[in-house]
Amino acid sequence: MKADSARMWIICGSLVITGLQCLFLLIAPAFGFPLPFPKNLDVLQSAGPVFLGYLGASSHYIFRESAKETFVRSKFLGPIVIGPLLIYLLLVSAVLVAFGYSNRVGAALGGGMSFDNLNRSLSIILGLLAVTTGVITSYLFAAETNSTSSGTH
Repeated sequence: MKADSARMWIICGSLVITGLQCLFLLIAPAFGFPLPFPKNLDVLQSAGPVFLGYLGASSHYIFRESAKETFVRSKFLGPIVIGPLLIYLLLVSAVLVAFGYSNRVGAALGGGMSFDNLNRSLSIILGLLAVTTGVITSYLFAAETNSTSSGTH
């Protein structure tokens, strides 16, 4: 396996694992899985940081050193930009559905997702964006600002 192929596997694999792991652990208690709120969030906070670290390292790799090398690494940019945004949309939608479903009329009293658990879930999901899209955004807009300002002088 070549290094670029390994990098793409790490990026895409980390995105898929993070997305599926978060999706399951965030909504499973609302649908009867025997892992009650907020224990599901404890498991997620334990299991999630490894893959978020891989994604953060990938984000930094894409933008390190020279502009010429960044262009060569741009094949990794699509998955690392689009993936976290799609996962964020999916997870926020799922958490809101799980919150509504677990607190619906007719649901077992006291078994639904609390407001605190909803808030904590959203914080965890935002962590995915912070570790990937936050890094990328700072580089992309800094690069645009630097090239725009250097072109006008």
